[in-house]
Formats: sequence, structure tokens, C-alpha cells
Amino acid sequence: MPLNSIAWIGRLTGPKGEIAQRIVNEVAPRFPDIKFTIVGGPENEPMRKAAGNNVAFLGFVEDVNAVIESHDLVIGAGRVALEAMRKRVPVIAVGESQYIGPISEATINQAKASNFGDCAHPQPWTARQMADDISRIARGELSLPLAHYAEYLRDYAADEVYGKVLEVYRRARIDAYLGRYREIPVLTYHRILQTRPSDSKFNIYVTVDELDWQIKNLKQRGFEFITFNEIADGVQGKKPVILTFDDGYEDNYQNLLPLLKRHDAKAVIYALGDRAIRNNRWDMARGEPEAPLMNDEQLIACHRSGQVEVGSHGMSHRHLPQLTVDEALHEIQESKRSLENLLGAEIVSFAYPYGDCGARETEQVRQAGYLFGIATVSGPTKMADDLLRVRRITMFPNTKAAGFFKKTSGWYLRYCKLKGKDF
Repeated sequence: MPLNSIAWIGRLTGPKGEIAQRIVNEVAPRFPDIKFTIVGGPENEPMRKAAGNNVAFLGFVEDVNAVIESHDLVIGAGRVALEAMRKRVPVIAVGESQYIGPISEATINQAKASNFGDCAHPQPWTARQMADDISRIARGELSLPLAHYAEYLRDYAADEVYGKVLEVYRRARIDAYLGRYREIPVLTYHRILQTRPSDSKFNIYVTVDELDWQIKNLKQRGFEFITFNEIADGVQGKKPVILTFDDGYEDNYQNLLPLLKRHDAKAVIYALGDRAIRNNRWDMARGEPEAPLMNDEQLIACHRSGQVEVGSHGMSHRHLPQLTVDEALHEIQESKRSLENLLGAEIVSFAYPYGDCGARETEQVRQAGYLFGIATVSGPTKMADDLLRVRRITMFPNTKAAGFFKKTSGWYLRYCKLKGKDF
């Protein structure tokens, strides 16, 4: 590329001034045919006197972008480097701590990590490094990927920055909320049936009468029904409990929703993102009778009732650790997108199918933008210790009053951990 003009943009005092001085004294003299422009201040008379005929000083300028656009190469750090990249002007990044060099695929990660050389562990560098890089660019030996600069800048886009700041804020608010509780009972249910089935293999149900009694018992004991979205929003509750229902069965709409309305209770239902799946085919393959899932209209009705928060249970209820990285990510990301498009609301929690998750899956859930990852018998006893592995307590049919009290006591998880029992 032709290299006729180079701009240094930055203040002329402190460490930045030292960089400018090195450019004037040691770099510019090696390139008498290239015009060097020093932009910034305050006035530095000794630097001006030391400059050769190919160095000009502009001082402070109103329109820095115009300076960037009128030069073939920009030297700078921080915002200067970002603005030059945004205009697809080649950049050599050097800051108060490090010399990064020409911005390319090989250097962009180091540049981002150090604010383009300004914020990092100090590393010495020489003017010869910069001069050699300028020579390589001028001779065409180093081709900079200007077409990729926009991609490099994606992390600095307003929507990206807003999302990351909001995530930090919301997680801080969640930590503040949860820090007051040693345990919050998070109960796991599946189907809600009028009568007991005679052919259930896995017994993942309770009857309407059982759940009705349990909800009334929780209310009598002073529990407040909350959801994960309410935790994220900082809604206060003196004695919270969370009811969760996996898979999104049609009987949740038929039998659970009326109970929630009757008792003014709330729950979280984990539905599939693939709305074409109409039954529990994953359990049918293992001998469980067929059970229909809610259709779109029923799930929307639950959401709009104000009693139900919807979470994701993956696209198709697959064992995530058994999938490839891309397959697992598809299950996690696309189910969020699908349900959010259907409901017009943010999906903040993901329940791992079969409760099966490892470090890869929890990180993928975080990257997908969920605030909570919901497990079963894995994770710490205190929710605040790991929001991506929230431990739950599974509810089965025929649970007696004493057993229900124990499971919702607020010390049950610690008791089971002490005893080495399942949850």
C-alpha cells in the first residue's frame, strides 16, 4: 500500500508524550519521504525543535476523524485506534504499557486485552520495532486485513457493550438478593394428573390433589412463590420457594394453571424450543406411555396468565454432554431464540435435559445469554454459589406430609449432602 502520511494522535505529556518524542526523534528520521503529523498537546517546544522537515505539529484539533481519514496510517492507542479501525485506516497500536504493532489477526486479541497497549503489564519496546513495521507496510510485505476491522470492532458496538454491562448489573443484583438465603427450595415437577396412572414407568407426576395440598401447605408456612425472572429483577421475598415443571406437558395447562390461579401462586415451566415436537418421545423410547405436550396457544396462555414464567429445556430434550460442541450450542441458543420469538419475552433460565451438564454446557448457557442454568442433583446447596448449576429437589407421587416438610425446610440440601444422599 502507498504510505505517504502517518499520524500520531495523543497527548504530548507523560508516557504518551514519551511515545511521541520517540516517533519524532527515532522513527520519522528513517522515513524522510513520509509526512508525520503529531496531533495533540499541550505545546512541546523542545519536541518541535527536534523535529525534522517531514514532521508537522497540529496541536489540539476539533475534528480528529478528519485527521484520521486524511492519513495512510495512524499510530495510537485506545479510542484513537478504534476510530481509525472504524474508518478502515491501518493502525499501529502502541500505548503507555505495550507496543502491539500493526493491527491484524495475529495482534487483535492482545490489542483488545490491553486497550491497544494502554492497560497491561509494562513491556519494553524499541523505536526500531515500530520503524521495521512501517517499512514492511510501505514495501507491501505486511498486508493488513482492513476488511476485517469491522468484525474486530464488534465487541465495542453499543448493543454489545450494553448487553455486557446489563449482565454485570443483573448478576450483581442477583448476588445481593440471594446472599440473604442459605437455601431456597427449588422443587422439580413434571406431569400434573387428575388420577394416578397404572402404567407409568418413571413416576414423574403428582396428582392435582397432591399439588393442591402442597401449594396450600407452602402458603400456610409463609412461603412466597417466586420465579427466576423475579430474582433477576430484584423482587423481594421473605421466604421464597420456586416451583419448576419440566418438559411442558399439556396437563400443565389443563391442571397446573388452574391451581396456580386459584392459589395466586407462580411457577416456571421448561418447554422445548422445537414446537413441532408434540409428545414425550424421549421417554416413550424407554417404555413410558405417551404424554402430549402443550401447543403454542396453550404455552402462550400460560405465559400471559401472569402465573407462569417459561424457561428453555433445549430444542429437543437431548443429552447435551453426548452432543458435539455445535450441536449442544444449537440446542441451547436456538431454543432461547425460538421461545423468545413465540412469547415476546426474555428467557432467563435453561433447564438441562436429564439434569445432565458439565463445564462445557454451563459455559454455553452463559454465552447464550441465560442468567440461570437449572440442574437437578448437581450444583452447590446455595444457589448464589453457582447460578449456572442451580440444584433442585425432585417431587414424586405419594410424598407424605413429613417428607414434604423436610424437602421444603430450607436445610434439606445441606442435610442430604451431609448424609451423602441423593436429592
